Amino acid sequence: MTSVLLAAAMLAAPLWAAIPSGNGEPLPSRDGGSMAAAPARSEGQRLYDLGDYPAAADWYLQALRADPRDANLDFDLGNCLFKSGKTGRAIAAYERAFAIRPRDSDIRQNLDYALRRAGEELTPPGVPPLLFLLFHLFSERELAGLQWLAWWLMLGLAGLCLWRQTLRPRLLSWTAAAAAVWILLAGWWLALRGINPQRRGVIVTPAAELRSGPGDNFNVSFTVPEGRRVQILSNDGAWLELGVLKEGVKGWLPAASVEEL
Repeated sequence: MTSVLLAAAMLAAPLWAAIPSGNGEPLPSRDGGSMAAAPARSEGQRLYDLGDYPAAADWYLQALRADPRDANLDFDLGNCLFKSGKTGRAIAAYERAFAIRPRDSDIRQNLDYALRRAGEELTPPGVPPLLFLLFHLFSERELAGLQWLAWWLMLGLAGLCLWRQTLRPRLLSWTAAAAAVWILLAGWWLALRGINPQRRGVIVTPAAELRSGPGDNFNVSFTVPEGRRVQILSNDGAWLELGVLKEGVKGWLPAASVEEL
């Protein structure tokens, strides 16, 4: 377990310098940056460079339909939406990119900048930035894969201990270490899933009116600013019951006011 934590700390060490500070403008599109751009993405970059951000955003949306787990496309889409003044939808795009590639400092910086513009922060108040980076060192999918690898390694070593008793003294410590790593990774995965609601969304309309029930006839209980992250609790027709994560309030909004992640 100690070796795993040490390896995690070493992986996160170079990220310390890239902790978002909330100052400055968001980083530009990846196509024109240090990463080599795929030829198929040149049209989106061309539109972005021309300043036609709505058309560039439409292009990236079409590209994401063909490859929905491309974090670079979501990153570029977020930049186009942010430049178009659609802060809520930009945050949703950055959130999807962050869920896929949480170690990417560019994605973290732009997500944090957009969240600050909406009145939130990526790192929760009171949480040390390095601890936040370490906790989000791996995505949920990566942690799920790693913990299954540790599980099968533990079972394999345990099987060898039972099959070849002469190897048991040397393999017991390795089996115990594999079990400890599996417990660590499984607990880490469960903690990450527990912190991140499974149905999440972002408010994408300005000053959305949270109501006490699913309909315009119910009283307004809270006004939610654009870009606020929410948990989706249930739905009733065209209305969603939400929990606003920052303020801790609950209520109902039209589904069109929320982009689900």
